[in-house]
Formats: sequence, structure tokens, C-alpha cells
Amino acid sequence: MSKIMTRITLLITAKLALTLLIIFDLSNALSQNTLTQTVRGSIKDADLKISLIGATIIVDGIEPIMGATADIDGNFRIESVPVGRHNFKVSYIGYEPYILSEILVGSGKEVVLDIELKETTHSLGGLIVWGYTSKDRPINSMATVSARTFSVEEASRYAGGLDDPARLAAGFAGVATTQTTNNAIIIRGNSPRGVLWRVEGVDVPATFHFPNVDFVGGGGYTVFSSQMLRNSDFYTGAFPAEYGNAFSGVFDVKMRSGNDEKREYTAGLGIQGVDFAAEGPFVKGSNSTYLFNYRYGTLGLIGKMVSFPNLPTFQDLTFKFDFPTQSAGTITIWGMGADDINNKDAKEDPAEWETSIDYMAQRYKNRFGVIGLSHQIIVGRNSYLNTMLSADGISYNYDKREYSLDMRMLPVLNSQSTEGKYTFKTTLNHRFSSKINSLTGITVNSLFFDNKLKLAFYDHPDDLIDFVDSKGTGLQTQAFTQFRIDLLPNVTANLGVHSMYLDVNDKATIEPRAGINWEITENDELSIAYGLHSQMEELRTYYSEVNNNGTIELQNKNLDFMKSHHFVLGYSRKISDVIRIKVEPYYQILENIPVYPNSSFSIINVTNNWAINRKLENSGTGKNYGIDVTLEQFLKDGYYYLFTATIFDSKYTGGDGVEYNTVYNRGHVINLLAGKEWMLINKNILGISAKVTYMGGLRYTPALYEESMAAKWALPDHSRAYESQFPSTTGVDLSITYKVNKPKYTGTWYFMIKNGLMQPDYSEPFYSRMKNDVIVDEMKMPFPSLGYKIEF
Repeated sequence: MSKIMTRITLLITAKLALTLLIIFDLSNALSQNTLTQTVRGSIKDADLKISLIGATIIVDGIEPIMGATADIDGNFRIESVPVGRHNFKVSYIGYEPYILSEILVGSGKEVVLDIELKETTHSLGGLIVWGYTSKDRPINSMATVSARTFSVEEASRYAGGLDDPARLAAGFAGVATTQTTNNAIIIRGNSPRGVLWRVEGVDVPATFHFPNVDFVGGGGYTVFSSQMLRNSDFYTGAFPAEYGNAFSGVFDVKMRSGNDEKREYTAGLGIQGVDFAAEGPFVKGSNSTYLFNYRYGTLGLIGKMVSFPNLPTFQDLTFKFDFPTQSAGTITIWGMGADDINNKDAKEDPAEWETSIDYMAQRYKNRFGVIGLSHQIIVGRNSYLNTMLSADGISYNYDKREYSLDMRMLPVLNSQSTEGKYTFKTTLNHRFSSKINSLTGITVNSLFFDNKLKLAFYDHPDDLIDFVDSKGTGLQTQAFTQFRIDLLPNVTANLGVHSMYLDVNDKATIEPRAGINWEITENDELSIAYGLHSQMEELRTYYSEVNNNGTIELQNKNLDFMKSHHFVLGYSRKISDVIRIKVEPYYQILENIPVYPNSSFSIINVTNNWAINRKLENSGTGKNYGIDVTLEQFLKDGYYYLFTATIFDSKYTGGDGVEYNTVYNRGHVINLLAGKEWMLINKNILGISAKVTYMGGLRYTPALYEESMAAKWALPDHSRAYESQFPSTTGVDLSITYKVNKPKYTGTWYFMIKNGLMQPDYSEPFYSRMKNDVIVDEMKMPFPSLGYKIEF
């Protein structure tokens, strides 16, 4: 398989080189006329979303001055802005000035900026002190530490990003990856299943194709399209009180709204898929807008052309409709859905069997969907109310079979699962004064699931045995309140509390959150934060049926929530307007972890989609500690770089009272990403970005060799849980883009490859029939992407 993927990569690279030569040749014939574009948008209060009438925005560095003033609705428009990258300065009396740096203006689409300003707590007597806003500062003003914003443009520009928020985050401090082919991430030694994905204010079960196949908490490809998203936040610890039912990290993803003045389109063709996006007003002259993106994965078709027919196929649809009113607020309808198929046939000739994949056949189908309805309205002069209804669900069917040595096709497993929820949520932003702001909310989730799993065991290889067959419902509620208090002009406190209740186990939790940020000088900040974070298990775990001497019992129904105490200290120094260094040591204490009694098993080490039929207890513990370092230069004059280093330790104690490494204890992760943009003829842009990652290996449990050889089945030595470690790896990612601006459109050619050095992913020990030995398998696979996108 790796040889075939290498051949594909070389073919792609050759075609890329030819394409770039053609592009550069054509560029000589480009028109020398200056291309321009309209930049417009809105300027609002960050907390209450009220329009800031009279706020000014100017394009920095252009003479004569080019700018605009916000109208009665907070909207502004700047015509004829030259194509290229620009800085925009925004100011309003009583609010902190803001600079949007290196905004890319292209000829194909209008640039629409939704700008939110924070009210200042002190007066400068009308004097405006300009300073570059740190581009990584989170949108959420109630985040103290371990948080940063990420942009759609970064996800497409940074090497290894592949337009995927999770893969982009893999370059941030405190984050490690799991596998090349999977976007599940390890945050500060925690399981990927502890990451919360929130979209448009609603918690969703998945945002990726082929979820939980190779690694729980991740998938192969993101469902998000870069056409749909706006700047969003990512948290790695001690997150604000509004986020619950998560102990690792949070992605808070926001969708943008469609253009309310003109209809615009984007079409793309690449080796991963064909996609089409459209946006605009439903009726010209109205404020109601639509935005949608549809994508069909073409990997399956490409695989057949290169004699590799077992590549997966997928498709997804994402949409957002906005209906503003004059006095009744704004109604928004949004949704996303995915459909995945991954079927594979086994090779019938034993002479072609090199790995276990060759004699394995599978049938996999997954469907995921979420739809939401929200209403946002300004209440009085100091409050903003956001109410949401949503429904989501995910279902999959997986059947796996293998040839035996005597050429019998034997069953391995059959899994069928459906789960989802209905959600009601409402939040209220309220400003008590310029120094005190609050956010309070409540969420009600009606949960359901239906799970069936059949397995074959080494002592009964011919039959599938019922392992799990259960279904159930539950009601979960969450409530929170949080405050941002400006104690002094340079000292801010974020205080809050989160609560969660589940009727299935009749358990509740109270989770305090607190953080203080001190701006020591104009360039130095010191922060400290604490948070208690809890997470319930999958609903199917509480309903797992345990056979107790012939009597079926629900012995896990009273499991408590797992809890994690986060302690974080942060120091940040701004070296220049665009360079900053940040250091965050942290310590996490994990409690109430479900474990098997008198066993090394702990639920935090589960790496695949799973089910249990044994009794669990909340006696497990754990700890994660380490230090994250970030040195970053944001894009300026065409250059940018990001260096991150994380050194950490991740341990747990099982039901046997013994301390072990967790499976995620890689020990260290070092990333170096750098990039350069060149402005060519007529403001065309050539961009190159590369990332090098050096990372410790995942942990694994060695096999009982003699017993495994006798059973012809790998039997792990649980007394040495995660004692062994796979080798460290050095990965290289590369991204090359060429953006061509024409009078009526912008075209972008791109080539991206992840794992360019073909560093291996390792399997857990298994018994190999061909080698008659217990071995660890290696899979070396690059992850290329090549294509063209046009915006018009």
C-alpha cells in the first residue's frame, strides 16, 4: 500500500511542477491594470452586539486616506481597495482601538469583515493609542489562558492544515497528533474523546468523516469547508464556565453569514473531492441571506484509476440561512451532514498477503447530521439573548471479516450503532457597567442511543457472539454563569461556575472556574487560572448489561462523572508588533476515572469506538503536567513562522492501584512552521509553507509472547500496561499555493502534502499468520492534496 501511495505522490508532484510552469508562463501575459475590490462589513459591541454608529475604519498605509464610517446599522463600505494584503484600523470613542492585520483582499469576492470592539474601562481623553492586536488572542473575552483564535485563512495557508481546524491545531503548543490518516488530537496528554466540538453555540458529536474508525475522537477528513467558517476559538485547558462536559479541550467553531448584497460562488476540484459553494441574498435588496457548501469525495474514483480500488468515498453538505428583522432580532437556520462509505475486499490469493489488511474485508457506512434553529435579539440597552434549538444524530454500520489460512472467510465483528440528542439552549449576555460583564445560560439535552456489537473470539473463531445489545434514553442539563470584571485598568478577573446533571445516574456536579490576567507592562502579561471540568460517559456505558451469574444487570448505571482539575500559569511577552513568546506550565489532576476493579484497564486509554459488558468503578485517577512554549511571528511583509514545544508527562492509576503511563504519553512534541508569500505580477500571490514535527511515540502494552503464539492471537500483558513506546518520528508537511487575481474572479492552485517523509504509524502487537509471529506493523502513508479553486 505504501508503495502505491508513493507512486501516487510522485505522479502528483510531477503534475504540480508542470502546472506551476504553465502558470508562471501565463503570468507574463497578465494585464497591468490595478485590480480593486470592495471591503465592507459591520462594527458592533463585542458583548451586546449593538451597532457602533459612527465608528471609523481606515486602510492603513494608503494615500490619500481611504476609509469609512459606520452607519446607523453599524455597517460600513470602502470601495476600490487595491488587491493585496492590508491592515485596517478601527476606532470608536469609549472602546479599545483595534487593528486587523494582513487581511487578504482578492478580486473574486468582496471582503466582508464582522468587527467587534471591546468597551474600554478607562479614558485617554480622546487620544487613540494604536497597537497591533495579537492575532492569536481568543474572540471570547472571558478566556484567561490556554486559548487562541484560529482563522480560515490560516487553515489553508499553514502547512499540514489541509483546511481542517483539528489538523491546524496540531501545530499549536500542547497538542499532539494520533495518526497521519486521522485528525484526532491529544491535548496535554488527554484522550481525544475529551475534546468538545461546538458549532454555532451547540455541542455536536462529530465534525469529521469516518469518525472513531482508526482513533476515537477523530476522523479522516473534516466536514467543515473553508467557505463556511469565520474566525473561531480553540482551548487547551482551564476553559471558561460556558463550556461543559469536556475535560481536554474545546473547539468553538463559528459559521459566517452569506453576502447580503450580491451573489457569489466558489467551485473547487481536487484529488480529495469536488465542492461548490454559493452565497447571497434570497431576494436582492433584502437582508435575508443564504450560504451553503456541498462536497463529494473523489478518492474512490481516483483509486480505481490507479489500480487501488479500496479508497473511501464521502459527501457532505453545510448551510446557514439568516433572516434579520427590524425589531424582532435575527433568526438563523443552519445544518451540516455527512455520508461515508468505506468498503474493502480481501485479496483472494494468499501469495499476495503481506499484512493483515490484505486478507481482511470490510463494509463500513456512516451518516451524521445536525440541524439548528437560533434566535438572537438585543434586550433593552444592556442585554443580548441567544436561544437555540437543535437535533443531531450519528449512525454507523461496520462489518469485518477475514480469510483463514484454509481460505474460509470468517467473521471478526459486526457493529451497528445510532446515537443523538435534541437540545434546547439559551444564553444571556448582560453588561452591568463598563467594568462588569456577565454571560449566563442553560442547556437541556434529551439523549438516546441504540447499540449492537457482535464479536468473534480466538477460542470461537467461526461464530459471532453477542457482546452488547442495548438501547436507552437520558436527560442531561447544564447551567453556567460567568463574569468578566475589570478590577484595574490592567487587571481583569474571569469568574464562573458550571453545573451538570444527568437523570440516568442521578448525579450532579458543581465546577468552579476562575482566572486573573495582569498586564504588567505594555508588552508583558501574566495569567493564572483554575478550572474543574467534568465529563459524562457515553450513554451506552451507563446502560451496559453485565451478566452476573446468569442475571443481566445494569451495574454501570450509577457511574459518576469523570473530573479533571486544571491549574495553568501563563506568561506572554510581545517582542514586537508581530512577534510574541508565550510560556504556560500546567498541572492537571484527574479523578473518578472509570476502571475495571483489580485491573490496569482505564477508560481514558480507549482508542477506538467501543462497548463494554463488565462492571466499572470510579476509583481510577490520573495526572498530566508539563510546559508549553510558543514563539510566533504573525504574517508581515510576506513572512511568518510558528515554533512550539511541549514537554509533558501523562500517568494514570488503574483499578489495581498501580500507576502506569497513559497510551497518549508521547513525552514531547516540537513543531517548527515557516512560510513566505511573494506578491507577483498584478498582485498574484505565491505562497510556500513547511512544517517539521518531532514527536515521541505513543505507548502500547507488550504481548504475552508464549501465550499469544499458543493461542495464535495477541494476548496483552496487562501487568505491563503501556510500558513500551513506539519510536519517535520526524514528520514534514508542505503547502504550495498560487493565487491568480483576474478582474472577475480569483483562482487558486494548491498542493499540500502531510507526512512527506512517510513516517510510519504503528499498530499494537498482533499475531501475523504469514510470519507466524507476534509483530508490530508499520503503515507509511503520505496525505496529499492537489487541486484548483475559483471564486467569483
